[in-house]
Amino acid sequence: MRRGSLRERVRAAAPELDQEDAGFEFGDLSDFLGIKTRPEEKRLKNAVKGLLAGGDLRRRDDGRLGQVAHPPGAPGKQKIMWRFLRLNRRAPVAKLMAVALAAKSTVLQFGRLLERRGLGKLENGEICLSGEPGPEMPFDTERADRAQAWRQRQRQALASLDAAFATVAADCPGRGEGLRAIVAAREIVVSLEEE
Repeated sequence: MRRGSLRERVRAAAPELDQEDAGFEFGDLSDFLGIKTRPEEKRLKNAVKGLLAGGDLRRRDDGRLGQVAHPPGAPGKQKIMWRFLRLNRRAPVAKLMAVALAAKSTVLQFGRLLERRGLGKLENGEICLSGEPGPEMPFDTERADRAQAWRQRQRQALASLDAAFATVAADCPGRGEGLRAIVAAREIVVSLEEE
């Protein structure tokens, strides 16, 4: 079983494929990751688009893909926004988007986190710090809990799908059990999409 999200696997594969900064083709990446079906290829294309938009991959002049070397220990988007706010005490959402190269939803989510912690306010498209927040960036424990619950449900869905596949693949007389298992797995996946 493969470990890690598709984006993580692409990030890990990029340095190996981009030897001597020569770049690599999408097909090379697909082969390297063992992508065989069209749905998997579509997911890979979406992952590559996301990494291109996020600055983790780049498209070279010749159309090939290449890795972007981030300096070791480069701060995350929230840490960049936190540092900027600590220096300036207030900043428009658009300015934070530009400084941290973050999406508007990421900046607004960070502003709501500061509000929940009582460290700042998000009003009229501007985030303002209140009082002296201290040097430590607030950690979003609610988001971490949601992510952990999401990963648990993903593991359940994968286990259900594996069980369904094994039952149907065995080509035994109990195909009805296999179909019920597939339906149960589908319901789990559908409930993940609704949240």
